Amino acid sequence: MEPLVSVCIPCFNQSQFAIDAITTSLFQTYQNVEVIFLDDASTDETPMYKNLIWEDKFKYYRSETPSGTGGSFNKAISYAKGEIIILLCADDYFTDKNVIQDIVDLFNHVPSLGHISRYYHQFIDGDKRPVRAWRGDDIIELANNPSGLAFRREAIKGKELTNKMFIEVSSLVSEVCLEWAYDILRYDTVAVRIHQSISRSKDYYLKRWTSSPVEEWSKVGGSALLKDYTSLLQIKNYFTMEAVLKEVWNFIRLRPLNLINPAFIFFALLAILTPRRILRHIPDLYRKTWGRWTTREVKRK
Repeated sequence: MEPLVSVCIPCFNQSQFAIDAITTSLFQTYQNVEVIFLDDASTDETPMYKNLIWEDKFKYYRSETPSGTGGSFNKAISYAKGEIIILLCADDYFTDKNVIQDIVDLFNHVPSLGHISRYYHQFIDGDKRPVRAWRGDDIIELANNPSGLAFRREAIKGKELTNKMFIEVSSLVSEVCLEWAYDILRYDTVAVRIHQSISRSKDYYLKRWTSSPVEEWSKVGGSALLKDYTSLLQIKNYFTMEAVLKEVWNFIRLRPLNLINPAFIFFALLAILTPRRILRHIPDLYRKTWGRWTTREVKRK
């Protein structure tokens, strides 16, 4: 059985990176694949991809107004014809040519599966060495990035991703897994790019901040992220001190044990006391030193 697989790639001003997402989706051992490429009202060179001809496998669509992360994936999915839907951000890529075959094999073998997650690692644009990885058994924590997540189309019928900040896809995963079984590919199926983007600007937070990120994660069952305190640095660096203090309180309110956790105390004090002009260099310094020294890619066996 070879079901059609739709790889959905929304793109907003990522023209210089999108070719990696497209080619690694099409250069797969499994060939019954279509790439749904949604240009989400980009103002860069992204429209040039409408001229890309790749048999009948590459399909270009364009939105006239930006839809947001969740909205653009929803639009891409609406154009997809596949029985299996795989999400991929335009600036990320598949690490192995067998990823899609592995996903299809799992869905074929277990009819009750509605969702397949994966491990993934992050890399700094310009250097493909991993600097941080997300691995484990928490299906919600693994959904902190859309890339590489796969769904049986039947399982997401009538469901959508949200545009709510930080939980765009985890809310969908939470909903699907209430009704369907799930599994995890335990190797790094995708590499996720870290670069200067709109998410690292104050304007981005001003437009999208409607509630506490950690509170939203808690609502969809992301309990593991109540122990990921690095978000405090991001909020301090690119938003307001008031938001930092509220988020510190939310970490305590939602998980009182954080009060006696040395790591939480360290990151909370670091975020509160360190001036932005210094703090903004710390995440990149960490990734380029300790992150690279300690993070290794988990490859397919």
